[in-house]
Amino acid sequence: MHTHTDIGRPATLANKPAAGDVEGASVYVAAEEFREALSKIASTVSIVATDGPYGLAGFTCSAVCAVTDDPPTVMICVNRKSAANAVIKANGVLCVSSLGADQVELSQMFAGVGRVPMHDRFEGAHWGVLTTGSPYYTRSRVALDCRVADIREVGTHSLILGEVLSTAHSADEEPLIYHRRAYATVRNIA
Repeated sequence: MHTHTDIGRPATLANKPAAGDVEGASVYVAAEEFREALSKIASTVSIVATDGPYGLAGFTCSAVCAVTDDPPTVMICVNRKSAANAVIKANGVLCVSSLGADQVELSQMFAGVGRVPMHDRFEGAHWGVLTTGSPYYTRSRVALDCRVADIREVGTHSLILGEVLSTAHSADEEPLIYHRRAYATVRNIA
């Protein structure tokens, strides 16, 4: 008699534990091992910014992903120690500007390289606003203007769900990617 765990199981997996059978496994993988594994996953680089009654803030973010298109929702992860964390939560709005391959300096500045004061990071002609009033970089590949819909605290980070109220697109260009702890870009292969 077959059980639900062995029906259709390839022979190469016959002696392996079934999914969910983790008795005796360590609780977590070591933090260093986890960070090393994640460094091998390429991520787009974005600036996440907010503006409102509680202030102006922004940071470089490589943890942005789509959640659903009904309603259109994205998730960003922001370190709870980041100054931008409390400001985004208090303002209740944010805008994600996905950067192009030629925007490494902007990414570094919003990551804190050079210690440029927050307000000065937004100086210049290439900032605009959409529906929420949060700044977006007008030369970014795409901008997603969001209302904060939900927040979950997980370990060192806040997972912020943003319902997308409006978007802005610029000319297609190669995306800025962070991979193996370095900036990169991609090219089409098929």
